[in-house]
Amino acid sequence: MAPKISLLFLAMAALHLLAQSTQAQQPEPVNDFCKAATHKELCTKMVNGSKTMHDASKNAMENTLVAALKLQSMSDLIPPALSSMRATTQESILATCQDNFDNTIYDLELGLESLEKKDQRTLLMHLSAATMSDCTDAFAEMGADVPSALSTEMDYVFKLVSNCLAVVQQK
Repeated sequence: MAPKISLLFLAMAALHLLAQSTQAQQPEPVNDFCKAATHKELCTKMVNGSKTMHDASKNAMENTLVAALKLQSMSDLIPPALSSMRATTQESILATCQDNFDNTIYDLELGLESLEKKDQRTLLMHLSAATMSDCTDAFAEMGADVPSALSTEMDYVFKLVSNCLAVVQQK
């Protein structure tokens, strides 16, 4: 015969689980360097507990660079999405997207160098240039849909860049 579990034990276990799930749902406090960011929770993760403006900016930009490199590695998703189009159109869109991804990485790398040199004007110029719109525009101009995974990653990188701009412009 199996041992009987008391109702009190079950009630206590249920309360314990409820307390844990409530604690897990509490959002992390917004980092001071992310107060002006559009995506505050994401920004807070990006700056990774930084205590100085320099560290917050550097962490945010390095996290963005990692995401941009991942995006760049996803360009193999483009040709299958364009398989019904002429070869020249496929090549044009692919080249535009690859250039866009390369330029984003380049601008983030130069932005990091500008941060280290304390050159705020150049830093802002490169962060502002680190966009994903050329690739999206190339697809739209040809009436094609950006592959879902690629679109999701481009949106993510866009959010990260936006957060970087918010962090580096803190007063």
